[in-house]
Amino acid sequence: MRKPRLPIRQKIRKSGPFDLSALRGETPGFAHLVANAIEQLKELPDLSDAKSVAIMTDFGGEHPGARFNTYGFLILAFDKVKPFELAVQELRRKHKILEPFSEFRYKRLASGPRSRALPDFLRAVDGLIHGAVVTIAVEKQIESLFGGAARIEETLSGMGLGRWKKGAGEKVLRVCHSLAIFISLLTRTDQPLFWYCDNDAINETSLGRGFPDTQKILGGALGMYSEERSAVMGFGKSFERKSYLDDLLSVPDFAAGVVQDLLAGHETGGNIAGGDEKTQVIKWMAAESEFLSKITIQIMRRTDGEFVSGKVDFYPVAE
Repeated sequence: MRKPRLPIRQKIRKSGPFDLSALRGETPGFAHLVANAIEQLKELPDLSDAKSVAIMTDFGGEHPGARFNTYGFLILAFDKVKPFELAVQELRRKHKILEPFSEFRYKRLASGPRSRALPDFLRAVDGLIHGAVVTIAVEKQIESLFGGAARIEETLSGMGLGRWKKGAGEKVLRVCHSLAIFISLLTRTDQPLFWYCDNDAINETSLGRGFPDTQKILGGALGMYSEERSAVMGFGKSFERKSYLDDLLSVPDFAAGVVQDLLAGHETGGNIAGGDEKTQVIKWMAAESEFLSKITIQIMRRTDGEFVSGKVDFYPVAE
């Protein structure tokens, strides 16, 4: 498969410093932590030419032994995604994973056909998606960045936003505020948005809450960081019929999985379990892309109890 490229000239990136004043007002401490890390970025993707923007989300670090909760977001120019769709359809047909549709998942890379298709898939991601894959990693020992489970449950319930018990309320706030922050930085208020996500605790229909409540929470968070949006925002979760949307969803899945493994390995000095397929994803995460920015933010707690944050850079090892 020849190296794919976006076929048209367009604005690719914009340079900092970025206006973070909306993040530093009367906003949750989480926003200030994210702002501290964003200040360290030299560039962000420039999506000003996009007619519409899509956001794909997936999460990692919820398995036993994980040291970080990771939140992966792919934010992309949605109107320019057709070349990616066609390229991945071609490689799926070539490797016989189109019908039935076989998803690329970080935890299930060792399948023969998916394994053989992985290099072409990663090249298509880097060469044909314009946007950013953002991963926010929070140490698992940090139980709450929003005041604790009981307070979150009481606050959201009191606002008519559903019943969010235990860790679900913390998670939905981390996800929605992260989305709102990067939407405010990367999009115009008149750009239509589409959020597509996998089935997850934050969008399930549970006792006393559902996906519409999540959408309202996101709307409230957006109001903290940007002006009222004039364009429509659509939502979808794991459509029954699989498509290129699920291939896009694989990107934050890869990012959330590999960032947890890399940061945990750095802390423990241990090796990342898995074969050559995971090595390919690690190299992809460390490689620069002409069109796709790769942004990783880590939030930690110091020994004195204070929360701190910063951007994380991964570099390829010389072979």
